[in-house]
Amino acid sequence: MSYEATITSKGQLTLPKELRKKFHLEKGKKVILVPVEEGIVLKHGLNQLRRLRGILRQEIDVQKASRFIKSTRKEWRLE
Repeated sequence: MSYEATITSKGQLTLPKELRKKFHLEKGKKVILVPVEEGIVLKHGLNQLRRLRGILRQEIDVQKASRFIKSTRKEWRLE
């Protein structure tokens, strides 16, 4: 299933209510936007943010990070 949203003149977009409810995305919650070859992946949760910060600070092995990115891409791939 796919959803459509419109980007406003301020660059904002509204996530459909069904997705907000399903993924517990409430006002003020942080999300991560990850550019990938196919487009943009939106992820939620602080655990993901902490992992990305660790990668950027070189606290995580690059090969381990690469495996994480590949698995995340597979998880979010549209069929």
